[in-house]
Amino acid sequence: MALHKCIFFLITILGLCLQLKFTTASPFVLDYRHIVLMRLFIIDISAYCGSFGVMIIQTNHSNTDFVEFMNNISLLLGTLASILELLILFPPFGWVTLFFWSICFVTLAIKSYQYSKTLCESAVAALVVTLGEFQVVKLMKGRLMGSSAVLGRAYDKLKDLIKRRRSSANQDETKDQNKELPV
Repeated sequence: MALHKCIFFLITILGLCLQLKFTTASPFVLDYRHIVLMRLFIIDISAYCGSFGVMIIQTNHSNTDFVEFMNNISLLLGTLASILELLILFPPFGWVTLFFWSICFVTLAIKSYQYSKTLCESAVAALVVTLGEFQVVKLMKGRLMGSSAVLGRAYDKLKDLIKRRRSSANQDETKDQNKELPV
């Protein structure tokens, strides 16, 4: 909990620094990069608050592995929120901290892989018990079919776009050749 207090403090201080840096204008007006970073920050801080809330609720239950897992996720999301603020305030320092954060993320992902796999398997088992095996297979098949249909439509649209580009390029090329030939 002490780390979460530090993260809350850091996010607050960096938010105040953002207000000081952009006193005359909104960061959304200044640069497209700022728009993207602010949107990512809002999404990340929402996910951080959600994961922190789940961790607080689960501390009363007996599954300490899940609480530790959620604590790690919320710590990663909280530090990412402060790094996104740093990227707006001091971009070079923000990139360096993002590099070190990504190393920590990969390390944590490798360490928690087995628990994540077990968690997913138990969730599917609970879903099978609740809905029945036939319903789960039907649900998964529908999801897979739906995603393949979407991918198929996207592939067809991309193929049509490439054909149109090629045909317009060929028409432009023939027009250029006709202009060069004297009549």
